[in-house]
Parts: sequence; C-alpha cells; structure tokens
Amino acid sequence: MNMNKKAQEEIVGFTLIVVIVAIVGVIILGISLKSTDSFQEGKDIYHFLESAMEVTSSCAISYEPAYSKLGELFEECLNGLSVCTSGEKPCQSVEKALAGIIEASFNVAPEAHIKGYEFQSTYSTNTTLKEILIISKGKCGNTIRGSEVLLPAFPGTISNILKLCY
Repeated sequence: MNMNKKAQEEIVGFTLIVVIVAIVGVIILGISLKSTDSFQEGKDIYHFLESAMEVTSSCAISYEPAYSKLGELFEECLNGLSVCTSGEKPCQSVEKALAGIIEASFNVAPEAHIKGYEFQSTYSTNTTLKEILIISKGKCGNTIRGSEVLLPAFPGTISNILKLCY
C-alpha cells in the first residue's frame, strides 16, 4: 500500500512540472511574438489597392474627356515622356490623387490607431529595378499591415505596395 502511494505522488509531481513548464512556455512565446516587428498581409489593403488602381484621375494624356485610371498612369510616370493636358506630369497627378484616397480612406494621425503609411511603386524586370514613386506620412511602429498589387508593364512588372503602420 505504501508503494502505491509513492507512485501516485511521483505522478502528481511530474504532472505539476509539465503544467508549469507549459505555462512558462506560452508566456515566453507570447512575449517574443509581441516584441518582434511584424508584417501582416492584409486582404482589405489588397482590395483597397486594387480598387485605387481603377479610380479615374484628373489626368488626360491625349485629349480632355479621356481621363486615365491611376493604374495606367504608373506606366506613364515610369516612361516620363507624357504630360497631362492640364500641364501636370503623370507622377504628380498619381501622387496627389493616391495620397488623397489613402488619407480619405484611413484615419492616419499620431493619436489615431494607424500612425502612418508608406506607399511604394517600383518597376522590375529580370535585370533592373527602378523606383517610380514613394508616398509616406507619419511614423511606422513595430506592427505593419500591408499588401502588394502587380501591374503588367512590358517587359516587366510594376509593383505597388501599401503598408499601414500601427
């Protein structure tokens, strides 16, 4: 009878040790995940970018009623040869329109939930990488949510990335 009691005590002790180690492990895992910089892919940001590329701009390249979509103006901005009929350059038109859309869609302020944003547009082929446009506002903290939309631009691709900083 004494031997059974000793075995039960050992099992209870072993179980307590396993539970304590598991709790400590979960706490350490939680702390390590909070303290690292994290980038989360946001489907809502992806859909926002996709929609923003379809917004009609105030820039008409060839004639007045044929206003270009923002997505089309990135390639015009990359080439640098076109000018809007208003005299504005396509890059200026994209920057002004996109900054307005982002700021109207997301509350970006130091005291708000979203502390800042970064938008970056780059053109890449197998051999080259060229920056087209960068728009940013505010400061980025440890947590970043963002997404990327790709636009075809023969022979390469235009990558538009929006990061919201929390």
